[in-house]
Amino acid sequence: RRRHTRCSRDWSSDVCSSDLNISSQHGMISSPEDCSYGVSKSAVVYMTRQIAADYGKDSIVCNAVAPGKILTGKSGRAIEPRWIEYSHARTPLPRLGRSEDVANAALFLASDEATFITGENLMVDGGWMAN
Repeated sequence: RRRHTRCSRDWSSDVCSSDLNISSQHGMISSPEDCSYGVSKSAVVYMTRQIAADYGKDSIVCNAVAPGKILTGKSGRAIEPRWIEYSHARTPLPRLGRSEDVANAALFLASDEATFITGENLMVDGGWMAN
């Protein structure tokens, strides 16, 4: 269970606390051959919005970063040639994502430049959802 406490000073224009979640593009679209993954990431997207709505009055922002196809060096099903080919075909940008793409999005949402952004699920997908 999450517990947030009210700020002890007047934060009328600033954020008291920031909660950043990691969801996935598969929280927004189907997750081929992996229903449980898609359902869990959809729950993260909903939880992000709910926390933003419930705790905004306490100057707490909550956002999520939703990676698309990110090449991390990890092995397994996600890097099978058929999934890499599928991802390249679906992604408008000429490359797949890298870990630093996700990290940069997270840094932005946690920064002072994003204090009026809450309840958002920032897609880091090279345009996958736009295609």
